[in-house]
Amino acid sequence: MPFVPVALALAVVGVVLARRRSSANADAAGSARAAGADAAATPAVSAAATSSWLPEWGTPNEWDRRYPSADPTRPLPYTPTDLDPAFSAKLEAAFDELRAKGWDPKVFEAGRSQRRQAWLYGQGRPEFPGTGRAGKQVTWILSASNHGTFPGEAVDVISASKGWSNMDFFYALGEAVKKQGLNWGGDWKKARDYPHVEFKPWKG
Repeated sequence: MPFVPVALALAVVGVVLARRRSSANADAAGSARAAGADAAATPAVSAAATSSWLPEWGTPNEWDRRYPSADPTRPLPYTPTDLDPAFSAKLEAAFDELRAKGWDPKVFEAGRSQRRQAWLYGQGRPEFPGTGRAGKQVTWILSASNHGTFPGEAVDVISASKGWSNMDFFYALGEAVKKQGLNWGGDWKKARDYPHVEFKPWKG
C-alpha cells in the first residue's frame, strides 16, 4: 500500500469538507430564496383577505356579509341550499343526465363575494387598487354578476376527475344545462366561459 504523507491526507480531507460545506450553503441559499419568494407572495394574499374595504372594489354583497373572513383567493364553501331552489333543481337534473353518460360534474364555485371578485379582477391589472398583480386576466368585469346574487343564480362546473382541461365534458355540460332552460357561458360571444352556468342571463 503506497505511503501517503499525513499532511497530504489532511489537505484532501479539508478539500472534501470544504466542498460539502459549499454544497450545503448553496442548498440553504436556494431554500432561502424559495422561502423568500413564498414570504413575498403570502403578504399580498393576506392583504387581500384582511385589508379594509376599498371603494374601487364596488359594493359588498350578501356573500361578503355571510363570509366576512373568507380568503378571497379561494371559492366560498358550496352548499346546494344556497342556490335559488328552481335553479338548484334544474342543475341537479342536468347533473343526473351527465352522470348517466359517465361524466362526473362538480360545482367548483357558486356564490361569490365582491371581495373575491375584486381579487379575481386584479389579476392581470397591476394598477388595480388593493388586489392588482401580474398574470393572465381571468375576468373582464368587476361586478360579481349572477355569482353575487343570493340565493345563488350562477355556478362554475368542472369534471371532478378531469378538472378544467376536457372540452368534451364542457360541451356535454352545455348540452345538458340548455335542455333544462339554463344559460351556458360557452355560448357567449364576447368571451366564452365554458364552465359557467346561470339561471337567468345577467343584465349588468
